Amino acid sequence: MQPKKMPSTLQDFRMPKFQRKWTLYGAGAILVWFLLASCVRTVQAGEIGIITRFGEVNREAHSGISVKLPWPIENMYRMDTRIQKEQQDTTAATADLQDVKATLALNYALNQQDALKVFKDIGMEYNDRVVTPTVQESFKAATAKYTASELLTRRAEVKNEALSAIKKRLEPYGVKIEDLNIVNFSFSPEFARAIEAKQVAAQQAEQAKYNAEKANVDAQADINRARGQAEAQRLIQTTITPDVLQKQAIDKWDGKMPNYMGSGTVFNIPLNR
Repeated sequence: MQPKKMPSTLQDFRMPKFQRKWTLYGAGAILVWFLLASCVRTVQAGEIGIITRFGEVNREAHSGISVKLPWPIENMYRMDTRIQKEQQDTTAATADLQDVKATLALNYALNQQDALKVFKDIGMEYNDRVVTPTVQESFKAATAKYTASELLTRRAEVKNEALSAIKKRLEPYGVKIEDLNIVNFSFSPEFARAIEAKQVAAQQAEQAKYNAEKANVDAQADINRARGQAEAQRLIQTTITPDVLQKQAIDKWDGKMPNYMGSGTVFNIPLNR
């Protein structure tokens, strides 16, 4: 029995004609599906699509279904136009050269009508390129105008000044600023201890002031009482006469004669010896 003859040419490996036909149909269908899929894009509400053609900004696509030329001729990039929150930690210096740490929360949104310009001039990374640095620099500039103690008592002014500077710098880029919140302030441990000691001293001074005022009030009350008593005694001395004394003695007499003999009188009544 002789072994099977191995194919000697590529022609011997060819598939049947009907198989080649369906394979080509399948490959064509996959290619058509891929092209169609790359031409249809969906833009969600709160987004705007930026369509580029060969890398150049071409047009905008709004929410809904958009059609573009297949990749790689045209690409679509989506930019969020909803309100976003940028929270970051920062360190700054006060007017009296105290280090202060703060957590800032910025609410902002990309203006839809400026999205194309922002994408073209800045790019998708506009947050990292302009928003974050602007918040940091504006806060540092604001805190440098106040002392550490003023930051605690004039917090609203610091916020408004930083917010105004942020708006002035970012809105020309097409970034709308909603609000800025300073979540907290924190200082160095040494300064915190100094603030605590100052508060304790202030409380002690207030207590000493209260004690001194109370002592003055008590002393004045004693003086007033002494004056009243002296005035009462003076009035008594000026109003008591021999007749008054005689009447008081008569009112208190029980009708009994004294048990001793002596000179003088009782109630101006002569006593017999």
